[in-house]
Amino acid sequence: MNIGKKFLSRIYLFISASLCFAQQFSLSDKTFTNPAVYIAFVLAALFCFCVYWISKESRKRLKNVISQDDLTGLPTQKYFKAEVRKILRSAKPGEYTMLSLDIVKFRYITETFSQQVGNSILIELAKHLEEVAPKGSLICRNYTDNFSILVPLAIFPVLEDYILLFTNIKPQTANLLPEHYQIEFSSGAYVIETTEEDVTFIVEKADTARELGRSGLNPKRLALYTDQMQNDAQHEKDITLDMNRAFENQEFVVYYQPKFRFDNGNIMGAEALIRWNHHIKGMLPPGDFVPLFERNGFIQKIDIFVFESVCRFLDRWNKSGINGTCPLPIIISCNLSRAQLYNPDVANLYAEIAGKYQIAPCQIEIELTESLMMDNKERLLKAMNEIKDAGFSISVDDFGSGFSSLSLLKDIPANVIKLDKEFLNTESENKKEKVIINSVINMAKELDLTTVAEGVEDQMQADLLKSMGCDIVQGFFYARPMPEEQYEALLRNAVN
Repeated sequence: MNIGKKFLSRIYLFISASLCFAQQFSLSDKTFTNPAVYIAFVLAALFCFCVYWISKESRKRLKNVISQDDLTGLPTQKYFKAEVRKILRSAKPGEYTMLSLDIVKFRYITETFSQQVGNSILIELAKHLEEVAPKGSLICRNYTDNFSILVPLAIFPVLEDYILLFTNIKPQTANLLPEHYQIEFSSGAYVIETTEEDVTFIVEKADTARELGRSGLNPKRLALYTDQMQNDAQHEKDITLDMNRAFENQEFVVYYQPKFRFDNGNIMGAEALIRWNHHIKGMLPPGDFVPLFERNGFIQKIDIFVFESVCRFLDRWNKSGINGTCPLPIIISCNLSRAQLYNPDVANLYAEIAGKYQIAPCQIEIELTESLMMDNKERLLKAMNEIKDAGFSISVDDFGSGFSSLSLLKDIPANVIKLDKEFLNTESENKKEKVIINSVINMAKELDLTTVAEGVEDQMQADLLKSMGCDIVQGFFYARPMPEEQYEALLRNAVN
């Protein structure tokens, strides 16, 4: 409306000026005494003015489109980087820090509460950031829910304080989300020590710190970029680019770590573990790729691969005795990942694969880590009941590593609990550790649960656990994980 009034007033002034100008000419030039020519002159002048004004406004609007995010009004990524370059030209090393801020599970918010709610949250967050950011800061929205913030600070504790300030948007979003819902953030920081560095790399380093920090021990804390992070990020990139090729080329193999009964020392089964025999780097330790697979979802493919490999092995073993009989009944345990847990058809899928190889479900034990219960207890219990109804045994791995172990025992439909191996990493004369282990074993017996001790590495640990009545043992002291052929040879030796 204001632009319209301004435009009309300028037209009025222009016409008045044109009339005066034309009148002056009409006094000295008879051409303008003709009304038609007089009107044509005014209209032509008016047309030129309109073209000039529209062109000027279009250029102004175009500049805004190029430099402003259409949703939040913050600078666009291109404009932000250009402005950062200007700032860094006159900055000192270590004077500025690039921050990366991201809303955790933003997609869940948009899918659950609507895209409109998600957009409103982004708008409120953008306003909040502009209000509370330190003077001299520059903010932009890179994509969806990711923000880059250049701040004239480099002291880590102060940066952490500002991150807490940035992410405190409960008041601004109170009318957008249910009262109980808490928006969570992940954040990363890169202190700019080299002001000549390309801005794109600066932003990427802050993003790298955020992404790796989110998968670390303290995902809610600000992660500060280090050179090692760059190496880790490159390693993750290489693994991600190579995993599908490796799967097609059968570089993933299943190893078996034998399990033995404490009472008689006989082998009674094994845990199936994934290994990657890389065509260049050789055998990669699981810690180099399993955590990444869990984050990018590829672990679901690995879970199915391991499970089907176990079914094939059991099928062959069950028919390898005299007259096609099973020479020694065994139980193989397979790990179920967090990603697989959210597959609503996981129980039916596993039952279908087992049926394909005519494997009785009781020969396979499904292992779930206790940490899964902290993530989504309701979904976990539903999946466990479905798996148990399909006939599989259920084992809870790393029991005792979480804070909810005892309270969960009354709810989980488990058959086996595996004691967290951290219990065994203390001196044998530690009385408290002995009391805890002994209590867990006794409690498991009262609940009719089988106990497994994993990570046993010496005779002292083995004797202690056996004296306490633990049922099954697994660890390097007894046997390391081994290829399928070697494990089968171990089984045949036990039969003979």
